[in-house]
Amino acid sequence: MEPKFVTAVFLSNSPEGMAVMITFKPTIRNIRSDGYAAVYIRVTKDRQSDYIKTNYIAKKTQLNGTTIKDYTLVAKVSTIIDKYVNRLNYEETELWTLREVINFLMQENNKISFTDYYREYIGKMRNENRNDPAANYQTALNSLTKFSGKKELFFSDITSNLINDWIVSLKNTSTAKNHYPVLINAVFSAGTKHFNDYERGILRIKNQPFMHVTIPECDVAEKRAVEKEILLKIFNFDTGGSPKSKTAEFAKDISLIIFCLVGINCKDLFIMDEANFKNGKLCYCRAKTQSERRDKAYIEISVPEMILPLFKKYQGKGGKLFDFEQKFKTRSLFNQEINKGLKIITEALNIEKITSYTFRHSWATIAQNNCGASTAMVAFALNHSTEYRITKGYIKTDFTPIDKLNEQVLDFVFK
Repeated sequence: MEPKFVTAVFLSNSPEGMAVMITFKPTIRNIRSDGYAAVYIRVTKDRQSDYIKTNYIAKKTQLNGTTIKDYTLVAKVSTIIDKYVNRLNYEETELWTLREVINFLMQENNKISFTDYYREYIGKMRNENRNDPAANYQTALNSLTKFSGKKELFFSDITSNLINDWIVSLKNTSTAKNHYPVLINAVFSAGTKHFNDYERGILRIKNQPFMHVTIPECDVAEKRAVEKEILLKIFNFDTGGSPKSKTAEFAKDISLIIFCLVGINCKDLFIMDEANFKNGKLCYCRAKTQSERRDKAYIEISVPEMILPLFKKYQGKGGKLFDFEQKFKTRSLFNQEINKGLKIITEALNIEKITSYTFRHSWATIAQNNCGASTAMVAFALNHSTEYRITKGYIKTDFTPIDKLNEQVLDFVFK
Protein backbone atom coordinates (compact mmCIF):
# COMPACT_ATOMS: atom_id res chain seq x y z
CA MET A 1 0.00 0.00 0.00
CA GLU A 2 1.40 3.38 -1.02
CA PRO A 3 1.61 6.18 1.56
CA LYS A 4 -0.80 9.00 0.90
CA PHE A 5 0.68 12.16 2.29
CA VAL A 6 -0.72 15.64 1.87
CA THR A 7 -0.42 18.41 4.44
CA ALA A 8 -2.77 21.35 4.32
CA VAL A 9 -2.35 24.73 5.99
CA PHE A 10 -5.63 26.51 6.51
CA LEU A 11 -5.26 30.26 6.61
CA SER A 12 -7.66 33.02 7.54
CA ASN A 13 -10.46 33.90 5.16
CA SER A 14 -9.65 35.70 1.96
CA PRO A 15 -11.25 39.08 1.15
CA GLU A 16 -13.86 37.14 -0.85
CA GLY A 17 -14.86 35.21 2.27
CA MET A 18 -13.47 31.81 1.15
CA ALA A 19 -10.98 29.77 3.14
CA VAL A 20 -7.45 29.91 1.70
CA MET A 21 -5.41 26.69 1.77
CA ILE A 22 -1.83 25.78 0.99
CA THR A 23 -1.03 22.10 0.39
CA PHE A 24 2.27 20.23 0.34
CA LYS A 25 3.09 16.85 -1.17
CA PRO A 26 6.34 14.90 -1.64
CA THR A 27 6.87 14.15 -5.32
CA ILE A 28 9.40 13.80 -8.09
CA ARG A 29 9.52 15.60 -11.43
CA ASN A 30 11.87 13.60 -13.65
CA ILE A 31 13.61 10.22 -13.46
CA ARG A 32 17.19 10.38 -14.67
CA SER A 33 18.68 7.87 -17.08
CA ASP A 34 20.41 6.11 -14.17
CA GLY A 35 17.03 5.44 -12.49
CA TYR A 36 17.34 8.06 -9.74
CA ALA A 37 15.17 11.14 -9.20
CA ALA A 38 15.48 14.28 -7.07
CA VAL A 39 12.73 14.57 -4.47
CA TYR A 40 10.65 17.76 -4.45
CA ILE A 41 7.85 19.17 -2.33
CA ARG A 42 4.97 20.35 -4.45
CA VAL A 43 3.35 23.47 -3.01
CA THR A 44 -0.15 24.40 -4.18
CA LYS A 45 -2.09 27.59 -3.50
CA ASP A 46 -5.06 29.06 -5.34
CA ARG A 47 -4.87 26.19 -7.87
CA GLN A 48 -1.30 27.07 -8.77
CA SER A 49 1.66 24.81 -8.01
CA ASP A 50 5.39 25.22 -7.68
CA TYR A 51 8.22 23.07 -6.32
CA ILE A 52 10.86 23.18 -3.60
CA LYS A 53 13.78 20.85 -4.14
CA THR A 54 14.95 18.76 -1.16
CA ASN A 55 18.32 17.10 -0.56
CA TYR A 56 16.82 13.62 -0.95
CA ILE A 57 17.15 11.23 -3.90
CA ALA A 58 14.63 8.47 -4.73
CA LYS A 59 15.43 5.19 -6.49
CA LYS A 60 13.15 3.87 -9.17
CA THR A 61 12.04 1.05 -6.85
CA GLN A 62 10.78 3.69 -4.36
CA LEU A 63 8.49 5.29 -6.93
CA ASN A 64 5.19 4.71 -8.62
CA GLY A 65 5.17 7.23 -11.43
CA THR A 66 5.70 10.60 -9.75
CA THR A 67 4.39 9.28 -6.41
CA ILE A 68 6.83 8.21 -3.71
CA LYS A 69 5.77 4.84 -2.29
CA ASP A 70 8.61 4.41 0.20
CA TYR A 71 7.34 5.13 3.75
CA THR A 72 10.80 5.95 5.14
CA LEU A 73 11.52 8.54 2.45
CA VAL A 74 8.07 10.09 2.81
CA ALA A 75 8.61 10.34 6.58
CA LYS A 76 11.86 12.23 6.04
CA VAL A 77 10.24 14.70 3.66
CA SER A 78 7.26 15.04 6.01
CA THR A 79 9.61 16.39 8.67
CA ILE A 80 10.50 19.25 6.33
CA ILE A 81 6.85 19.85 5.52
CA ASP A 82 5.99 20.00 9.23
CA LYS A 83 8.58 22.76 9.65
CA TYR A 84 7.08 24.65 6.71
CA VAL A 85 3.59 24.34 8.21
CA ASN A 86 4.76 25.63 11.59
CA ARG A 87 6.51 28.61 10.02
CA LEU A 88 3.55 29.57 7.86
CA ASN A 89 1.11 29.34 10.74
CA TYR A 90 2.96 32.25 12.38
CA GLU A 91 2.56 34.48 9.32
CA GLU A 92 -0.31 36.51 7.92
CA THR A 93 -0.18 34.87 4.49
CA GLU A 94 -3.66 35.35 3.09
CA LEU A 95 -2.46 38.02 0.65
CA TRP A 96 0.76 36.25 -0.33
CA THR A 97 1.25 34.90 -3.82
CA LEU A 98 2.49 31.36 -4.34
CA ARG A 99 5.93 32.70 -5.33
CA GLU A 100 6.13 34.71 -2.10
CA VAL A 101 5.25 31.59 -0.11
CA ILE A 102 8.01 29.65 -1.89
CA ASN A 103 10.58 32.42 -1.38
CA PHE A 104 9.71 32.60 2.30
CA LEU A 105 10.09 28.86 2.81
CA MET A 106 13.28 28.53 0.78
CA GLN A 107 15.01 31.19 2.87
CA GLU A 108 16.58 28.81 5.39
CA ASN A 109 15.39 29.68 8.89
CA ASN A 110 14.10 32.86 7.31
CA LYS A 111 17.64 34.25 7.47
CA ILE A 112 18.57 37.01 5.07
CA SER A 113 22.24 37.85 4.77
CA PHE A 114 22.94 41.34 6.09
CA THR A 115 26.52 41.31 4.80
CA ASP A 116 25.41 40.34 1.27
CA TYR A 117 22.82 43.12 1.19
CA TYR A 118 25.35 45.54 2.69
CA ARG A 119 27.86 44.78 -0.07
CA GLU A 120 25.19 45.32 -2.72
CA TYR A 121 24.36 48.66 -1.05
CA ILE A 122 28.01 49.70 -1.20
CA GLY A 123 28.28 48.47 -4.79
CA LYS A 124 25.49 50.82 -5.86
CA MET A 125 27.33 53.73 -4.25
CA ARG A 126 30.50 52.86 -6.14
CA ASN A 127 28.55 52.63 -9.39
CA GLU A 128 27.45 56.21 -8.72
CA ASN A 129 31.12 57.20 -8.21
CA ARG A 130 30.49 57.78 -4.50
CA ASN A 131 33.69 55.98 -3.56
CA ASP A 132 34.49 57.97 -0.42
CA PRO A 133 31.22 57.29 1.43
CA ALA A 134 31.35 53.69 0.14
CA ALA A 135 34.75 53.30 1.80
CA ASN A 136 33.34 54.65 5.08
CA TYR A 137 30.43 52.18 4.92
CA GLN A 138 32.87 49.34 4.26
CA THR A 139 35.01 50.31 7.25
CA ALA A 140 31.93 50.31 9.49
CA LEU A 141 30.95 46.81 8.32
CA ASN A 142 34.51 45.55 8.82
CA SER A 143 34.44 46.85 12.39
CA LEU A 144 31.11 45.21 13.19
CA THR A 145 31.95 41.81 11.67
CA LYS A 146 35.32 41.77 13.43
CA PHE A 147 33.66 42.54 16.76
CA SER A 148 30.95 39.90 16.24
CA GLY A 149 33.50 37.24 15.31
CA LYS A 150 31.43 36.26 12.25
CA LYS A 151 32.38 36.63 8.62
CA GLU A 152 28.72 36.67 7.62
CA LEU A 153 25.97 38.40 9.57
CA PHE A 154 22.27 37.85 8.98
CA PHE A 155 19.67 40.52 9.66
CA SER A 156 18.50 38.41 12.60
CA ASP A 157 22.04 38.62 14.05
CA ILE A 158 21.82 42.40 14.30
CA THR A 159 20.41 42.72 17.80
CA SER A 160 20.36 45.62 20.22
CA ASN A 161 22.73 43.69 22.51
CA LEU A 162 25.26 43.25 19.71
CA ILE A 163 25.09 46.91 18.67
CA ASN A 164 25.25 48.24 22.24
CA ASP A 165 28.24 46.03 23.10
CA TRP A 166 29.93 47.09 19.86
CA ILE A 167 29.41 50.78 20.70
CA VAL A 168 30.98 50.21 24.12
CA SER A 169 34.04 48.76 22.37
CA LEU A 170 34.28 51.99 20.35
CA LYS A 171 33.95 54.31 23.36
CA ASN A 172 37.55 55.53 23.16
CA THR A 173 37.19 56.67 19.54
CA SER A 174 36.27 60.27 18.81
CA THR A 175 34.00 59.75 15.80
CA ALA A 176 33.71 56.01 15.02
CA LYS A 177 31.39 55.41 18.01
CA ASN A 178 28.90 57.69 16.26
CA HIS A 179 29.60 57.28 12.55
CA TYR A 180 29.84 53.49 12.39
CA PRO A 181 26.49 52.72 14.10
CA VAL A 182 24.80 55.46 12.07
CA LEU A 183 25.98 53.82 8.83
CA ILE A 184 24.99 50.31 9.96
CA ASN A 185 21.56 51.65 10.96
CA ALA A 186 21.13 53.30 7.55
CA VAL A 187 21.78 50.03 5.70
CA PHE A 188 19.62 48.00 8.13
CA SER A 189 16.75 50.45 7.63
CA ALA A 190 17.15 50.28 3.84
CA GLY A 191 17.13 46.49 4.08
CA THR A 192 13.84 46.37 5.97
CA LYS A 193 12.25 48.60 3.33
CA HIS A 194 13.64 46.39 0.58
CA PHE A 195 12.63 42.99 1.96
CA ASN A 196 9.43 43.85 3.84
CA ASP A 197 6.08 44.62 2.23
CA TYR A 198 4.26 46.42 5.01
CA GLU A 199 1.06 46.99 3.04
CA ARG A 200 0.60 43.27 2.43
CA GLY A 201 1.91 42.11 5.78
CA ILE A 202 5.03 40.37 4.44
CA LEU A 203 7.68 40.94 7.10
CA ARG A 204 10.82 39.00 6.30
CA ILE A 205 12.87 41.16 8.70
CA LYS A 206 11.03 41.52 11.98
CA ASN A 207 13.71 42.70 14.42
CA GLN A 208 14.22 46.41 15.01
CA PRO A 209 17.44 46.54 17.05
CA PHE A 210 18.07 50.26 16.79
CA MET A 211 14.87 51.05 18.68
CA HIS A 212 16.79 50.05 21.82
CA VAL A 213 20.13 51.64 20.92
CA THR A 214 21.35 55.12 21.83
CA ILE A 215 24.10 56.19 19.45
CA PRO A 216 26.60 58.49 21.23
CA GLU A 217 27.62 61.87 19.88
CA CYS A 218 31.06 62.47 18.40
CA ASP A 219 33.65 64.06 20.64
CA VAL A 220 34.16 67.78 20.15
CA ALA A 221 36.65 68.07 17.30
CA GLU A 222 40.09 69.36 18.08
CA LYS A 223 41.04 72.71 16.64
CA ARG A 224 42.11 72.15 13.04
CA ALA A 225 42.76 75.73 12.01
CA VAL A 226 46.18 77.38 12.39
CA GLU A 227 47.14 81.04 12.71
CA LYS A 228 48.39 83.33 9.97
CA GLU A 229 51.99 83.05 11.20
CA ILE A 230 51.97 79.24 10.89
CA LEU A 231 50.45 79.44 7.40
CA LEU A 232 53.19 81.82 6.26
CA LYS A 233 55.92 79.57 7.67
CA ILE A 234 54.50 76.67 5.66
CA PHE A 235 53.96 78.62 2.44
CA ASN A 236 57.46 80.17 2.66
CA PHE A 237 59.23 76.96 3.69
CA ASP A 238 62.53 76.40 1.88
CA THR A 239 62.40 72.80 0.72
CA GLY A 240 66.14 72.80 0.02
CA GLY A 241 67.87 69.96 -1.79
CA SER A 242 67.16 66.99 0.47
CA PRO A 243 65.85 63.69 -0.97
CA LYS A 244 62.52 64.58 0.58
CA SER A 245 62.44 68.02 -1.00
CA LYS A 246 60.16 67.06 -3.91
CA THR A 247 57.51 65.66 -1.57
CA ALA A 248 57.74 68.74 0.67
CA GLU A 249 57.61 71.09 -2.33
CA PHE A 250 54.57 69.30 -3.71
CA ALA A 251 52.77 69.50 -0.35
CA LYS A 252 53.59 73.20 -0.02
CA ASP A 253 52.29 73.95 -3.52
CA ILE A 254 49.04 72.03 -3.13
CA SER A 255 48.42 73.52 0.31
CA LEU A 256 48.75 76.99 -1.17
CA ILE A 257 46.31 76.09 -3.96
CA ILE A 258 43.81 74.73 -1.44
CA PHE A 259 44.00 77.82 0.76
CA CYS A 260 43.81 80.32 -2.11
CA LEU A 261 40.81 78.52 -3.59
CA VAL A 262 38.68 78.97 -0.47
CA GLY A 263 39.73 75.68 1.09
CA ILE A 264 38.82 73.57 -1.93
CA ASN A 265 38.60 69.82 -1.26
CA CYS A 266 41.47 67.62 -2.43
CA LYS A 267 39.05 65.33 -4.23
CA ASP A 268 37.78 68.22 -6.34
CA LEU A 269 41.33 69.19 -7.28
CA PHE A 270 42.19 65.60 -8.12
CA ILE A 271 39.30 65.10 -10.55
CA MET A 272 39.04 68.67 -11.88
CA ASP A 273 38.54 68.83 -15.66
CA GLU A 274 40.05 71.44 -17.94
CA ALA A 275 36.51 72.43 -18.93
CA ASN A 276 35.87 73.58 -15.36
CA PHE A 277 38.37 76.44 -15.74
CA LYS A 278 36.42 79.21 -17.50
CA ASN A 279 37.36 82.87 -17.83
CA GLY A 280 39.66 82.77 -14.83
CA LYS A 281 37.17 80.90 -12.66
CA LEU A 282 36.81 77.35 -11.44
CA CYS A 283 33.20 76.37 -12.13
CA TYR A 284 32.46 72.94 -10.73
CA CYS A 285 30.20 70.77 -8.56
CA ARG A 286 31.57 69.70 -5.21
CA ALA A 287 32.09 65.94 -5.51
CA LYS A 288 31.35 65.18 -1.86
CA THR A 289 27.77 66.47 -1.88
CA GLN A 290 26.65 66.90 -5.49
CA SER A 291 24.57 63.70 -5.44
CA GLU A 292 22.74 64.86 -2.30
CA ARG A 293 21.77 68.38 -3.38
CA ARG A 294 19.32 69.73 -5.92
CA ASP A 295 21.83 72.37 -7.03
CA LYS A 296 24.50 69.65 -7.49
CA ALA A 297 26.67 71.65 -5.06
CA TYR A 298 27.72 73.94 -7.92
CA ILE A 299 30.12 76.80 -7.15
CA GLU A 300 32.29 79.35 -8.95
CA ILE A 301 35.59 80.64 -7.55
CA SER A 302 37.93 83.14 -9.21
CA VAL A 303 41.50 81.85 -9.35
CA PRO A 304 43.91 84.33 -7.66
CA GLU A 305 46.79 85.42 -9.86
CA MET A 306 49.36 84.30 -7.29
CA ILE A 307 48.63 80.59 -7.89
CA LEU A 308 48.32 80.67 -11.70
CA PRO A 309 51.99 79.59 -12.05
CA LEU A 310 51.11 76.46 -10.05
CA PHE A 311 48.28 75.70 -12.50
CA LYS A 312 50.91 75.70 -15.24
CA LYS A 313 53.42 73.73 -13.13
CA TYR A 314 50.91 70.90 -12.57
CA GLN A 315 49.09 71.18 -15.89
CA GLY A 316 47.26 68.03 -16.86
CA LYS A 317 46.64 66.19 -20.11
CA GLY A 318 43.72 64.48 -21.77
CA GLY A 319 41.15 67.02 -20.62
CA LYS A 320 42.28 67.13 -16.99
CA LEU A 321 43.17 70.49 -15.45
CA PHE A 322 45.95 69.01 -13.30
CA ASP A 323 48.27 66.03 -13.69
CA PHE A 324 47.46 64.52 -10.31
CA GLU A 325 45.52 61.51 -11.67
CA GLN A 326 48.35 60.71 -14.06
CA LYS A 327 50.93 60.81 -11.26
CA PHE A 328 49.06 59.17 -8.39
CA LYS A 329 46.30 57.07 -10.00
CA THR A 330 44.06 57.30 -6.91
CA ARG A 331 42.92 60.18 -4.73
CA SER A 332 44.06 58.27 -1.66
CA LEU A 333 47.66 58.21 -2.89
CA PHE A 334 47.34 61.91 -3.81
CA ASN A 335 46.22 62.72 -0.25
CA GLN A 336 48.96 60.57 1.26
CA GLU A 337 51.63 62.42 -0.71
CA ILE A 338 50.34 65.80 0.45
CA ASN A 339 50.22 64.76 4.10
CA LYS A 340 53.60 63.07 3.87
CA GLY A 341 55.10 66.33 2.63
CA LEU A 342 53.31 68.35 5.31
CA LYS A 343 54.80 66.05 7.95
CA ILE A 344 58.29 66.79 6.60
CA ILE A 345 57.59 70.54 6.74
CA THR A 346 56.00 70.63 10.21
CA GLU A 347 58.77 68.49 11.73
CA ALA A 348 61.40 70.75 10.21
CA LEU A 349 59.59 73.84 11.53
CA ASN A 350 58.87 72.16 14.89
CA ILE A 351 55.16 73.01 14.71
CA GLU A 352 52.01 71.00 15.39
CA LYS A 353 50.97 68.25 12.99
CA ILE A 354 48.57 69.35 10.24
CA THR A 355 46.85 67.78 7.24
CA SER A 356 45.55 69.06 3.92
CA TYR A 357 42.20 69.73 5.60
CA THR A 358 43.85 72.25 7.94
CA PHE A 359 43.89 74.86 5.17
CA ARG A 360 40.12 74.67 4.63
CA HIS A 361 39.53 75.16 8.35
CA SER A 362 42.10 77.94 8.52
CA TRP A 363 40.51 79.81 5.61
CA ALA A 364 37.09 79.61 7.29
CA THR A 365 38.43 80.72 10.68
CA ILE A 366 40.28 83.74 9.25
CA ALA A 367 37.28 84.71 7.10
CA GLN A 368 35.06 84.94 10.18
CA ASN A 369 37.41 85.98 12.96
CA ASN A 370 39.70 88.34 11.08
CA CYS A 371 37.64 89.50 8.10
CA GLY A 372 34.25 89.87 9.79
CA ALA A 373 32.34 87.40 7.63
CA SER A 374 29.16 85.89 9.05
CA THR A 375 28.85 82.15 9.66
CA ALA A 376 26.29 82.00 6.84
CA MET A 377 28.70 83.72 4.46
CA VAL A 378 31.52 81.34 5.38
CA ALA A 379 29.19 78.37 4.84
CA PHE A 380 28.24 79.76 1.42
CA ALA A 381 31.90 80.16 0.48
CA LEU A 382 32.71 76.62 1.62
CA ASN A 383 29.77 75.36 -0.48
CA HIS A 384 27.95 73.84 2.46
CA SER A 385 24.26 73.03 2.05
CA THR A 386 21.89 75.71 3.30
CA GLU A 387 18.84 75.47 5.54
CA TYR A 388 17.06 77.82 3.12
CA ARG A 389 16.84 75.28 0.31
CA ILE A 390 13.38 76.25 -0.91
CA THR A 391 14.15 79.98 -0.90
CA LYS A 392 17.47 79.33 -2.63
CA GLY A 393 15.57 77.64 -5.46
CA TYR A 394 13.94 80.99 -6.28
CA ILE A 395 17.17 82.99 -6.39
CA LYS A 396 19.84 83.02 -9.09
CA THR A 397 23.09 82.55 -7.20
CA ASP A 398 25.73 85.28 -7.37
CA PHE A 399 29.17 83.92 -6.43
CA THR A 400 31.05 87.23 -6.50
CA PRO A 401 30.73 87.72 -2.70
CA ILE A 402 32.92 84.61 -2.34
CA ASP A 403 35.63 86.22 -4.47
CA LYS A 404 35.47 89.45 -2.45
CA LEU A 405 35.75 87.57 0.83
CA ASN A 406 38.62 85.47 -0.54
CA GLU A 407 40.48 88.68 -1.48
CA GLN A 408 40.11 89.89 2.10
CA VAL A 409 41.42 86.59 3.50
CA LEU A 410 44.42 86.53 1.16
CA ASP A 411 45.19 90.21 1.86
CA PHE A 412 45.10 89.51 5.60
CA VAL A 413 47.54 86.59 5.30
CA PHE A 414 49.93 87.73 2.57
CA LYS A 415 49.87 91.54 2.80
